[in-house]
Amino acid sequence: MKFVGEHLLPGQIGHFFAILAFVASMVATVAYYNVVKLKDPVLQESWKRLARWSFIIQSAAVIGVFACLYHILYNHYFEYKYAWRNTSRDLPIQYLLSSLWSDQEGSFLLWSIWNSILGVILIRTSKKWEAPVMTTFSLAQLIMASMLLGIFILGYKVGSNPFMLLRQAAENQQAPIFQTPNYMEHIHDGNGLNVTLQNYWMVIHPPILFLGFASMIIPFAFAFAGIWTRDYTGWVKPVQPWALFAVALLGTGIMMGAAWAYESLNFGGYWGWDPVENASLVPWLTMVAGVHTLLAYKSTGHSLKSTVFFFFISYILILYSSFLTKSGILGDTSVHSFTDMGMTAQLLFAMLVFTIPSIALLVMRRKEIPTVRKEESSYSREFWLFVGSLILLIAGIQITFTTSIPVWNKVLSATGLKTLFKMNDIAPPSDVIFHYNKIQVWIAIVLGVLTAIVQFMKYKDTPRGQLTRKLAVPTVLALLLTGLVAWKGTITYDNYGAGFLTAIYLMLFASIYAITGNFVYIFSGLKGKLKNAGASVAHIGFGMVLLGILISSSRMEVISLDKMRMLNDGFFRKESKQNPRENIMLPKDVPVQMGEYHVTYAGDSIAQGDPKTYYIVHYEKKDKQTGNILEKFTLYPDAFVNRKENAISSNPASRHYLTRDIFTYVSAAPNKEEEAKADTTAYVTHEIKQGDSIFFSKGFMVLKGLNTKPESRNYIPQNGDLAVGAELEVYTQTDDHFKLQPIYFIRDSSYQYSVEDTLAPLSLNVRFSKILPAENKIELKVKESTGFNDYIVMKAMIFPYINVLWLGIIITIIGTAMSIFQRIRR
Repeated sequence: MKFVGEHLLPGQIGHFFAILAFVASMVATVAYYNVVKLKDPVLQESWKRLARWSFIIQSAAVIGVFACLYHILYNHYFEYKYAWRNTSRDLPIQYLLSSLWSDQEGSFLLWSIWNSILGVILIRTSKKWEAPVMTTFSLAQLIMASMLLGIFILGYKVGSNPFMLLRQAAENQQAPIFQTPNYMEHIHDGNGLNVTLQNYWMVIHPPILFLGFASMIIPFAFAFAGIWTRDYTGWVKPVQPWALFAVALLGTGIMMGAAWAYESLNFGGYWGWDPVENASLVPWLTMVAGVHTLLAYKSTGHSLKSTVFFFFISYILILYSSFLTKSGILGDTSVHSFTDMGMTAQLLFAMLVFTIPSIALLVMRRKEIPTVRKEESSYSREFWLFVGSLILLIAGIQITFTTSIPVWNKVLSATGLKTLFKMNDIAPPSDVIFHYNKIQVWIAIVLGVLTAIVQFMKYKDTPRGQLTRKLAVPTVLALLLTGLVAWKGTITYDNYGAGFLTAIYLMLFASIYAITGNFVYIFSGLKGKLKNAGASVAHIGFGMVLLGILISSSRMEVISLDKMRMLNDGFFRKESKQNPRENIMLPKDVPVQMGEYHVTYAGDSIAQGDPKTYYIVHYEKKDKQTGNILEKFTLYPDAFVNRKENAISSNPASRHYLTRDIFTYVSAAPNKEEEAKADTTAYVTHEIKQGDSIFFSKGFMVLKGLNTKPESRNYIPQNGDLAVGAELEVYTQTDDHFKLQPIYFIRDSSYQYSVEDTLAPLSLNVRFSKILPAENKIELKVKESTGFNDYIVMKAMIFPYINVLWLGIIITIIGTAMSIFQRIRR
């Protein structure tokens, strides 16, 4: 059957490029392998030329795949499943790149592009290490290219084709619409991009993160090449800048993700110990450990085996991270993971291809790897560098074990051990954040202290008295600053008892010690030579990161407290994990006190082509004595409201100050149409005089008097009006105090009107319906509604000194970059 309206050429060219990249990377792998194994210089040169051209061709093919896929997305060719699933016609053009790498195939493509660029650089710079390093690198590209094939080899489907047509997808092949040649007439738009990905961070965060992923294979490749060729030491010098580069780029990508979560996700912060976050963090920790053991080896000959192990395990953990996020195994525990696309076995195979040969080679040749038989002195720098690396490994093990709970459950089921031993599934921790923090806080304490002390030590041995004298100034300074911060900062985070609070104070000292120790070392140990101070600058940044995490988290204050208990315990879905006491209901145009602010929800707005609803929230701070306005600002948190599922996906808004951030997001919003239909409560009539009270379920109101010159936004007076307002004071069971003024007026001498006043937080509607002069009373009609339909539920928090965290990240990156340039120069 010939289908009408399809644009087949871009997909055919793109799929050809995908196959070409696979074949060319296979040729490059074989050719580079022969360069290493053959001894004849003529044959080596011939194979090297073939290998280089093959790798360059595969790199060009990968760029071709990217160009074809972008062309399809840009032109909205919805006959392609990838375009239909991830874009729509109203998608802003700046988010087309986000849609390109929002799905599995696109993320593999992005990874492959960075691999290609780094591989070309290595070809030009690796010199004698080119062949053994590029053998591993080309193999990685072969694995990556296989992820984009989407063809059957020996009856097994290899990869997922990003150029698959919508009618070719297994779930659509039997659909009646695709049995007609003109089915394209019925497909007018795509499914659209997930609203959480429609953010500028998703344009810049994934490319940096995947550059970090791609760069992690370079230390792996150099270490493997050294053991493979039995040149156990020659690879150490060229690998050091690349290892620092991998640390810098992956760390930057991870923290960009934290910034995205802070600005665009309702995590309630920048880090939630989400499994996908953890899966990226652990290989960064082990690579940092490898960088430090490499420093120890270069200066003393110790820890070469440890360095090889850390470089191996770091890339293996990157592949494990890819398996976790792309196999669908984390679907129930992470908001970031992809769904299973049937590539679980292929992802496992990719991990094993690198794990088995590297670990096996390390074990088999461990006795050949040079080592120093003499034990390190406990007062030597290399000893504590090794200890610090082991502590980073312990941190990674704890994080990996808990993150992998879904994997352990799958393994237990698949092996039959669960049935054999009558075991239940391993349950994830109920309080995830505390589960990690109670271990990681102690690790942070030790690392912070080591970061301050180790630089003052010498390699091989340090005289005891000399070390004590050097540490005296930074230690005293850190103790004084810690005492000052503890005194003025009033850190009272005792949610988890005195033991955890003690750990927080110790971490406070450790983070300040890391900053002061390295700052003093720059001037005492390095004599102020900043060009050699890259490591110290990075360590200062690390101390600031620890300090920023500590203060912003331990002193984080929720100001959206539901003092009136407007939200019952069943208001939020159980899976939302929201605490109703920490969310406040904001009725439209009613100022509500939150901390030192009066906050007013002023309404919402939508824009054509934008699926999100933007909420207008005014903040106002007044002087308690004079009532003068000290500060006013407006925040615009937004959300995608799914009316069908009664669900909300919200994006926060923040007010940034030098010393704090006010972080706020909408946690619930009503379905106005449905709530208006559901409200059938009747008005109750009351005849009262001045001083009388009317009781209702949440309190009572008192008539204070009548106002002959009433004012209301709902009443516009005209000449000849006779208007009276009933001044009502409303008191609640929680001691909150409100005012109401319904208005009764006569116009044109005969027509009687009533202007209703409402108190949305209490669901009260009050009408002034009649004046009874004979009884000296008035008639009020009161309705206590079962619900009201113009409000939002919001959560707001204050993160103090969070800029210390962001500044610390920047300084860490700068320090690492300084170290890279220093190593390249040497």
